Amino acid sequence: MFMTDKNIKYLIIFSFIQFYLIGFFLRENIAGGAEQDFVNFTWPAILSFKNNFLSTLINYSSIGEGSPPLFHILNAYLNPFTFSQIAFQGSITLISIANVLIFAKIIEKKFEFPKIDSFLYASVFFILPFFRSSAYWGLTENIGWLFLLVSIYKYIIFNKTKEKKKIDIFFIALFSSLALYTRPYLIFFPIFLIFKTIFEKNINLFKNLSIYYIFLSIPGFYLIYLWGGAIYLGTGEEKINFIQEYHNPKFILRNLVIFSSIFFFYIFPLELIFYLKEKKIPSKKNLLIFFIFSSLLLILYYLNYFDYLHELNLGGGVVLKLVKLFFNDQILFFLLVSSIGFTLITKYIFISKSNRMLFFSLIIYCFPKYPLQEYFEPLMIILFFSLFDFENKLTQIKENKNITIFVSYFLIYFIGSYYYRYFV
Repeated sequence: MFMTDKNIKYLIIFSFIQFYLIGFFLRENIAGGAEQDFVNFTWPAILSFKNNFLSTLINYSSIGEGSPPLFHILNAYLNPFTFSQIAFQGSITLISIANVLIFAKIIEKKFEFPKIDSFLYASVFFILPFFRSSAYWGLTENIGWLFLLVSIYKYIIFNKTKEKKKIDIFFIALFSSLALYTRPYLIFFPIFLIFKTIFEKNINLFKNLSIYYIFLSIPGFYLIYLWGGAIYLGTGEEKINFIQEYHNPKFILRNLVIFSSIFFFYIFPLELIFYLKEKKIPSKKNLLIFFIFSSLLLILYYLNYFDYLHELNLGGGVVLKLVKLFFNDQILFFLLVSSIGFTLITKYIFISKSNRMLFFSLIIYCFPKYPLQEYFEPLMIILFFSLFDFENKLTQIKENKNITIFVSYFLIYFIGSYYYRYFV
């Protein structure tokens, strides 16, 4: 007797949940630096806030934590499981499951997918290496994603409701601000919302969002005043300006190729689904755009502009690591993927003004000196199923074979990441 498609889907979801829980008990750390970040920065900050709130807030930069203190404050005073490291990490592992539940609701609401299909797509979170490591080791990322997902869900509900209520706008602003106060790069979403309302000439929404964001920014401005402006790490001769040295617009140009390669990595299964469905070769316009990008990158390569990629051991994304591992550090292969990524970005930019505003706001992810894969995971998947406009509205990925392609792709990614971390 063969299982029905529905039973198979339930089996896959159950297996992913089991993989997720087993990973916690095995103390899995595919991301590599998760344990050290928790022991050296996150846990000391939480304990410090429990002992002395005001002193810790004033001297927060001395702890060395790169994220704003909201996560640490919430857990210090609201999480009853901070009596031990393992109990606290277990609580974050369980709380992180809420990301999957809310993401499934977003997919179901926006695309009118069946509940089981929506949850199956969302359950991919359970096998994403950086999502897992952040959950198991009690880091800030997954709570930031949770606040972002709640804000996006409220935004989608708001757009689908005829009667626009100010309280809904407030919740959109509130949770996106909480996301920002947890992970600073999540500021992209407020930027996207503000610019979208301006270009769509939605004066009422712009006015209300602006008022709420001004109000909700008061704690942030207070911290800037309290810390005397920029954040400094270290002391004496080792003291550095954290913003200027590690998160600065001056890194945008060098990071664009990394951003485009990571974008390609996460959107590849969807593009494969679209191609198998439509059997269309790239248009002349897309081929021309690819030729322009690849030619430009080739010229810069021979001018030695990309030499820094050879020396980049921290960050760079999965594609760069694969090139170094399998192609003997031949950066031309990496630039080829980046050219395809640039072409795909351009294609989506042409689809709608909303996409253009979204990519504009995502430029902030090119600010880090070391762009890490964890900044984009599961961000890109979230954006594809919530904020991106697609020509085909993703309706064709309802088909079971296409769900299989999507899930299989990220399962291979998980297995490969596990093998790379523990055996290579």
